[in-house]
Amino acid sequence: MFAAIFWWPPNVARAGPPLIADDPNTVGPGVVQPIFAASALNRGDETLVRGPIADVTIGLVDSLDAIVVSSLLSLHDTSENPRWTLSGFFAVGVKWQFFRADRGSLAFTPTFITETAAAREPAGLLPIQGELTLRDRKGVIGFDIGYAPIRRVDDEWFVALYASWAATRRLNILGEIWAVAFGRAEAADIGASLGIDYGIFGKDLRLLAAVSPGIVSTGMPRLDIHAYVGAQYTLGSRRDRWRSTRSNGFK
Repeated sequence: MFAAIFWWPPNVARAGPPLIADDPNTVGPGVVQPIFAASALNRGDETLVRGPIADVTIGLVDSLDAIVVSSLLSLHDTSENPRWTLSGFFAVGVKWQFFRADRGSLAFTPTFITETAAAREPAGLLPIQGELTLRDRKGVIGFDIGYAPIRRVDDEWFVALYASWAATRRLNILGEIWAVAFGRAEAADIGASLGIDYGIFGKDLRLLAAVSPGIVSTGMPRLDIHAYVGAQYTLGSRRDRWRSTRSNGFK
């Protein structure tokens, strides 16, 4: 879902709220985690608003989640006529946590993505996520790396490295560095994100927020800023874990 987030050509998308990267954690059987959010970004002459975003993860078994994400995309481009265009985004996938140990895990999250403005260019998403808990149990480091085949358009690849630190019992501070490239790197982006994951009422209702400035872009205008804010709620008895940043959702 990178392209739907940052309006890169082609029109695909991904993310693990509130970061761009996703983590490998599943929510557990019988648990439902919806996220309701909105985001905005600016790149050159373009401003993209995503929202409302409905991002729902359903725990099927202990190591497998179902993921559904839908949102409206509103693009304002001062160089085009009409300046405003509206489209819809939809993604459905599963997260399979195929390895789990005391301090780390790995997951594979195949996803199908489509957008109404590019209905003839559906995309697949084939990412692998990994995470390692630090010795003090207050932080984690992880990665999200993958490939996105897209019909009739150059494929893309991406990589993101992230970290999270439990600053207080309610507040996690999140950070990441990410990169994405299209085709044979004719166009590419590198950026960073800083965010928070804050428990409003215990652990069930959480505030998710992040900002992502661009660092370097080639073959396209540089990303100025991307901002995300959302609320995540947990229904059902969640797995006894220190943290689950994601519901999946796609970002």
